[in-house]
Amino acid sequence: MRCDTMPRMRTVLRLPLLAIALLAPIIGTTAPAASEAVATAASESSWSSRTEAYLDAAEARTRDALQERGIALPKDFLAWVDRTPIVRTTVYGCRADPLPVLLKLRSLEIDLGEDTVRRDYTQLALAFAMQDSYARRGEQGTPWNDADGATAPETLPDVSPRAPLVLEIPGDPRVRVDTKDPSRPLDRDDHIVNFLEDHPEIEEEVEVKELPPLEYDERGIAKPQRAAVSVKKMVKRPLRAADVIASRTLQQEFNEHMAAHGHPDVKIDCGDRAVHWGSTDAVSDKSLRERIAAAHELFHGAYRAKGRMPAARDRAPTAAESMAWFIRNDRHGFPDEVRAAREWPRFPLNAPWPVLMMLAADDQPLREREDIWTRFRDDGEFRTYGEYIGDIAQQFDMQSARRVAPIAFSYGSIQMMWKDGGVCGTMGNIGARTHRIVGQPASTAGQPGHCAIVFMEYDAKAKEFRCKGGQYATGGDEVTTVHAGWNYDDKGGRRPMVFHQSVAWGVNAGFAEYVESLAMVRAFNALSPDDRARECVGFVKAALAESAFALAAITAALDAAPDAKSALAIADACADRFAKATDDKQHALYRSTVRDLAHARVAALPAPATPEEHARLLEALERQGSTNGELLARCWRGVGGDDGFVARCQAEIASYLASPERGKDRRASQRFAAEINGWAKTVARPAKKRWAEQLLASFEGKETITLRGKEQVDPAVEALRKIAGVKAPTRG
Repeated sequence: MRCDTMPRMRTVLRLPLLAIALLAPIIGTTAPAASEAVATAASESSWSSRTEAYLDAAEARTRDALQERGIALPKDFLAWVDRTPIVRTTVYGCRADPLPVLLKLRSLEIDLGEDTVRRDYTQLALAFAMQDSYARRGEQGTPWNDADGATAPETLPDVSPRAPLVLEIPGDPRVRVDTKDPSRPLDRDDHIVNFLEDHPEIEEEVEVKELPPLEYDERGIAKPQRAAVSVKKMVKRPLRAADVIASRTLQQEFNEHMAAHGHPDVKIDCGDRAVHWGSTDAVSDKSLRERIAAAHELFHGAYRAKGRMPAARDRAPTAAESMAWFIRNDRHGFPDEVRAAREWPRFPLNAPWPVLMMLAADDQPLREREDIWTRFRDDGEFRTYGEYIGDIAQQFDMQSARRVAPIAFSYGSIQMMWKDGGVCGTMGNIGARTHRIVGQPASTAGQPGHCAIVFMEYDAKAKEFRCKGGQYATGGDEVTTVHAGWNYDDKGGRRPMVFHQSVAWGVNAGFAEYVESLAMVRAFNALSPDDRARECVGFVKAALAESAFALAAITAALDAAPDAKSALAIADACADRFAKATDDKQHALYRSTVRDLAHARVAALPAPATPEEHARLLEALERQGSTNGELLARCWRGVGGDDGFVARCQAEIASYLASPERGKDRRASQRFAAEINGWAKTVARPAKKRWAEQLLASFEGKETITLRGKEQVDPAVEALRKIAGVKAPTRG
């Protein structure tokens, strides 16, 4: 399947060597040049040509680095990178250090073959190369450190000659030990396992699906078979360690067994059904919890030592193994009717690399993946949820103890999560990991008090990518932070949902242009701090001309903004571009997020010196629709002092109470509550309580809103009550 989302890059522009030499000092090459000449060359050239000069210099610097390290790459490989614009811009323009990206791409080619990397799955290879180069760095773009804080030695992808990779799925690593082996003395763990396995089977009630008996008509012909129904039945099964932990009687039997076999010191005391297979309550007794945890470790250790559970979780696959596994599945020959039933493929693996980054980050062991994939491939099983088990899930040791039993997989696996259950974090992990196993980029995501998932999807008819959320509970995209790193710069780390959505929107609007905007950030960051400060507004306009979703460029420009005037100008430039290229409804959060980032930058800069300057700043903030409570409060106080600040707070509340949005959308009230919390940050502690009480008086008789027919306390009132330390009145 080819994904028609990749317009051609602009014709590669080669600058003369003099231009490269002029730019060399600011990108780390060794070519000499005066700083004044660099600044002059930079100011007189367009950002397009400057970015191309940066790419040329980055390529030259990378080739020098190869030579210094004695690494020889095939000429045809380097020529392919150089003549394929999207590959060249990605390799040399999307990481501060292109060398690991280039080497990883070549390493993948050695393992998987030239056709795979250069023709069939180029975008997937680029995603793995980009992700791998990021994974080799600390979260803030610094090299990984060892335990003592010293910089670790450089590690680069292996490009030495080797045979092509043969994908092998590891088998069950457990080696079952004969715990009754007469040729050796039996140890403690032998006796533990023997107690469990020699014990008479126990009987329990289980719910199973069964087909009802066949029924026949008067002619003796069987009627159509009815659907399977759930029935409860008693079954016998071997004893599990969890049964012992749950039963005082079995604990006594176990203690006697261990004493009789030379281990009188091995005793457990876990109470009677303090935790059991169906437990949902947390264990509050500290001493009891410690005893149960010790019992779990005892049984878990014996299971592992004797091959009833893996000794450790399987290793994570290499990038090449992971990529090969995804490609093998992508090429699986489902019959047409099965493809439709499986909705296969779930995501195109030749999609542009920026939307594949979550997939390339997956580090689940292959054996775990294979088990889930096989269920999906053969039976269509696609389980993105597990058993919700309540408060005990907040105690991992108790959660584990309640169901410790032999299993072929370790803690951390989906299989163990299915067995043990959990709460939202477990469900989010099962969902996100399962989506990735079937080839769909996905990640867990945080919401207030909740864990959700997000995933990339592709609409083949509209030829559009989307980043969507699932398992939301405490809000929408506006309160969602994706756990996968936003790895489109060297900082990485977690970012709000809209950052990841902007990647899909950027690719939709123009893949080549979006990648070009990422490279422009590199050229901009190569300038001196003074030059970045001077050129930040012009730079962001140029980047936005490439892509309205150039969020990496916007954040880089804001970071460089030297004053409020520059930050506000960047916000205006973004608003102008968004008016032409974004949709009011679909991109509303993106637009407000960029505005908020600009105003956060203004708030971080020194405050104006005079009331007149405060007034001018306030006028600009209001024109741009600022909701930054802390910044607005600073301006109000700068214009009218404390009395003016209080008056503006009251006026804002009056405006909010009269707004038609109040009572229609809880999010509007939540945003206003956040603004109030911003105001509160500027109030000194001794006066904060009285200030909040004064504002609460404005809500008298209007403390609630009605949404979908349900009356609830206005989030703004909740915020003020919390600040004032006032409890909500009880209803009679």
